[in-house]
Amino acid sequence: MAPSLVRQSSTARRQAFSSVSAALGAAFVVAFLLGADAAGEFRTNAAYQHMLAIQRGVHSSIADIEVHTKMKSFPPLSLTFRGHSYFRAPDKQTVIFDDIPGPLKGMVKDSPSIEPAAMWERYYHVTIVGDDGSATTFHLVPRESSSPLASIEVTLDDTTGYMTQVHFVNANGSETATQQTYGQADGHAVIISQTGQSHGANYKADITTTFSNYQINVPVPDSVFAPQ
Repeated sequence: MAPSLVRQSSTARRQAFSSVSAALGAAFVVAFLLGADAAGEFRTNAAYQHMLAIQRGVHSSIADIEVHTKMKSFPPLSLTFRGHSYFRAPDKQTVIFDDIPGPLKGMVKDSPSIEPAAMWERYYHVTIVGDDGSATTFHLVPRESSSPLASIEVTLDDTTGYMTQVHFVNANGSETATQQTYGQADGHAVIISQTGQSHGANYKADITTTFSNYQINVPVPDSVFAPQ
């Protein structure tokens, strides 16, 4: 993989790196897993309450993660990254990938992610923008004005609380949309796979992410969350 990357032009590398950055941001996502804001309508929504219940029993987790990114725009390029995702309640989460090329490390650090459901009110202005009777869509806008995220739309299954779809819109105009599949780990519902698309000014890519070998409610040291 590395030799082919080196042979690409500098423009191609920048496009590839932008695509992978968005893809890895989407992976962050899933490892931690997931009306009027002032009125607090979202807090009493059944789908949101179900998601709270799913996440409430997971105080920490470690999982293997593998991300496949396939560039659809020229030049064609496929990349695979492997690593581990870490979570510790209430809101510490990170993904550490193995052998990330140097130019990608800063992008991974700034990749978008979504906070656990219990922390939504702290980090976002939240509104309900749709409910078709089987799923509810929430619109999240970061409270921090300097956030690289412009908004997130999250669709939750009304019965299970599963986070079936997530759509990130970044302040720079790039977007990543993913669909999640859940499984069981130690009696807890967890995301085991994710598919989606990412696009920006100079790239378009398909993304596939898998999570495996979950360890639930195990010690996660502070050093994992230290700046890389």
